This record gives sequence, C-alpha cells and structure tokens, in this order.
Amino acid sequence: MEALKQYYLLVPSHVREAYLYHLLLNPPDEIARMRRAPPEKKSKASKAKAKAKTKSKTRNTAIVDEDEIVQPPPTIIFCTRPKTVAYLTHFLKELDIRATALHSRLTQRERLNSLDLFRGSVIPVLVSTDVGARGLDIEDVALVVNWDMPTEPEEYTHRVGRTARKGRSGMAVSFVTERDEERVQKVEARIGISRVIQEGGKWIDILI
Repeated sequence: MEALKQYYLLVPSHVREAYLYHLLLNPPDEIARMRRAPPEKKSKASKAKAKAKTKSKTRNTAIVDEDEIVQPPPTIIFCTRPKTVAYLTHFLKELDIRATALHSRLTQRERLNSLDLFRGSVIPVLVSTDVGARGLDIEDVALVVNWDMPTEPEEYTHRVGRTARKGRSGMAVSFVTERDEERVQKVEARIGISRVIQEGGKWIDILI
C-alpha cells in the first residue's frame, strides 16, 4: 500500500457534484499523467450524422463537443446505492465525461459490458456500488473516489484496494460530509490511523 495516497475531502453533501467534476477534470499531477488515450475519432459519416442532430436543437442550447473535454484518468467512483450510481453516471455523461455504471440491478450482460468498456480504455470512469469493490482485476486504476463513505469499515479497504495495484501508484479520495463523522471514525479504527478532521473543505492526508 506504499504507492497508495489516501485523502479526505471535506465537503457539504449538497455540493459534492461540483467537487467531483472539478476533481475528475483537474486530477493531482501524480495521477494526471495516467490519463488513457481517447477512443478513435468518429468516421466522417458518423460525424455528419451527429452534426445533423445538433441542428435540430435550439440555438440557445450550448453544444459541447466531447473531444473538447480532456477525460479523467481511469477512475472508480463508489456509491452506497444503485440509485446513486445511476444518478452520477447520468450526471457525468451530461457533462461529457464518459462514464458507465456497475451495480446489482443490472443484468450480467450489462455488467460485463460496463467492465469491458472500462478495461478497454473506451470509458475512463466506472461508477459502482460495492459489487465492484472485490474481485476486479484492473491494474491501472489511477483514482478511487468514495462518493459515499462505506457503511462498513472493511469495505473501505476493499474499495481503495482497487488502485495502487502491483506496485503502481494510485490515489483514493473520500468525500466526507456533515453526516459522516461516525463512519470516518470506524474507518480510522480499521486502518489504525487517527487524524483530526478540520473545517473548510481541506484535503487531509490520512497516511502516516
């Protein structure tokens, strides 16, 4: 775990989306270099088709080309509920960040498809419940984000273990809201580290 850097990000629960968007598009330097190459550009025919679709939209609608967005490094975002996974996946797609979902309410085929897209560098962000915290053999995950602090402290260990595998570097960022004090204390007891959480949305290194 020496290559794993773990942080708390203190943030009010109602503005987590803004912090997540900023983090994904502006990752720390040590993992920014792990951005994957974007998928191949669309053919001329598909581009013409997409351009025709945009003409049907109103003039006041801002159309953002997906190619203009620098995609984040390989990231897994962990949520407690499938409903939250679906919401965040939709939210990121609306902001032109390529994301796919993984949770228990998907069919087996849908789950495998999401994993294939993530492993194949087609989609850089996997939004998952704890079904993705164990058994995933994906070596180059740069960032793990705990959107929700886990209800059970051992799940924290499994989640952050998805990055910094086989000697590679990685980072875990946990969003800590006003409702998470007890969960943080349980995690700290589990990993044997205790730090005082300060106010002000600061990053707090929880490594000794």
